[in-house]
Amino acid sequence: RIVKEAKRLKVKEVCICECGTAYRVMKQLAGKQPFTVSSITEVHARYIREGRIKLDKTKMDGAVTYHDPCQIARNAGVMDEPRYILQHLTDDYRELTDDPRYNWCCGGGGGLVAMGEDTLDFRMKSASVKVEQVNATGAKILATACENCHAQLDHLNTHYKMGVEVRFLSSMIADALVP
Repeated sequence: RIVKEAKRLKVKEVCICECGTAYRVMKQLAGKQPFTVSSITEVHARYIREGRIKLDKTKMDGAVTYHDPCQIARNAGVMDEPRYILQHLTDDYRELTDDPRYNWCCGGGGGLVAMGEDTLDFRMKSASVKVEQVNATGAKILATACENCHAQLDHLNTHYKMGVEVRFLSSMIADALVP
């Protein structure tokens, strides 16, 4: 439906919100389209670069770290944009790894998180390495740009009593917008 309507409307760009799978499917698997496919993270970074939106760093309270969604980062290559945004959101950003390509999966992808309680025990055990990675940063805010990752990270936060605030990158931007 998205492709059909985008073609009918003759749009120049389709922006995929915080869903890693939808972005990768539209960007890499749906074939060549007569429009550009961008993730919301790419659009936000572009708007910041162009001065179309400005952010107030004082709105973020505490250290921030970022989880790279597998579909958006490693499979589709969007790794610099979230960091560019985070440079404009906080003075206390802490990387999970030296190289985002080696950031551990959260354990919720591939539809596992959508399967709910049936996969909860497996997801909690398999993602303990992600918990260690986040805890090592000492961050108070754990940001991501994918709905499945957000749900899984929230479950990990509760299960392992991590004490972080799991946030969508987009909502952090919204909270820090300068009018």
